[in-house]
Amino acid sequence: MRLFELAYTCRLFGELVGVDSATSELESVTRGHVDLDDEAHAKALLVWLNKWGCRQFAIAHHGEAGRMLAQWGDLWLPVLPKPSASLSQLKVRQLEVTADAYADVKDRQASQRVLKDGRVSSVTVGATGAAKVLHAVRPRVLPPWDDPMRVALGLDGDRDGYLRYLLDVQAHCRSIEAEAESFGIARRDIPAALGRPASSLPKMIDEHYWITLTRGLVPPTEADLTRWNDWARR
Repeated sequence: MRLFELAYTCRLFGELVGVDSATSELESVTRGHVDLDDEAHAKALLVWLNKWGCRQFAIAHHGEAGRMLAQWGDLWLPVLPKPSASLSQLKVRQLEVTADAYADVKDRQASQRVLKDGRVSSVTVGATGAAKVLHAVRPRVLPPWDDPMRVALGLDGDRDGYLRYLLDVQAHCRSIEAEAESFGIARRDIPAALGRPASSLPKMIDEHYWITLTRGLVPPTEADLTRWNDWARR
């Protein structure tokens, strides 16, 4: 992944998706820091998850799901990377602990569903929901993912698959930071320089994958850009 490719896909993401009002609403309640022991924060997080496509968190079961997330948070939030951490700087052991937290919440119950025969089925948080929960509690550090991304990257939804994803995104962050530095762009300035000031670099990698893997859109090549630049200069 090159800097120009990320710039292109993130701009396209912004044009296609528009303003992320769901995240703005979550941040207005939590002030950018989700406290899972706060019922209002937990409710805001669950509403955000619903708006981000996680229907496993049925509205009728938000109360139980909020208490489940609080229990999970009491166990894992103290050992997750700090909210201000940089993914590119994290050690493998820190990512392994994060993957352990992912595996735990993934298999917890998000809600219940009554089947046609009257039996009650447990609906778990699942792989996509777990990654989005971790992104919500560490938005500057941990990227979300979805099923098409996982399939395209050849990753399972288990603990080791998520760890591989974190290592993959970390490697991209490091290469993008190094390339940006060669153009005089500091690490903290990359989102603004690429037109995504509200996104972290890990989230921008997710946006790139959403454009290229989930939506199947291909960024221009260097040859394309050279030709377009020639046209623009005439």
